[in-house]
Amino acid sequence: MAGSLFTIEYFSCPSCALPYSATKEEQPTKRSGSFACEVCGSLVHAWSGNYDFFDWQVDKADVPEFGKRWAGTR
Repeated sequence: MAGSLFTIEYFSCPSCALPYSATKEEQPTKRSGSFACEVCGSLVHAWSGNYDFFDWQVDKADVPEFGKRWAGTR
């Protein structure tokens, strides 16, 4: 829906804990769908209503860079 509001939602696979993000967008008509984990095939999220989820991606975790100190560490 052009000009509608959208948000980024975060999910984790209930079986293998792989993190995902998806775009949630309001739609003028009711939609339903589901998304399964790319790795283990478990259901990550199912939906029904006036919104849709798309652009599913594995969510990249923040990984410390080698040689950098994190705040609060010595």
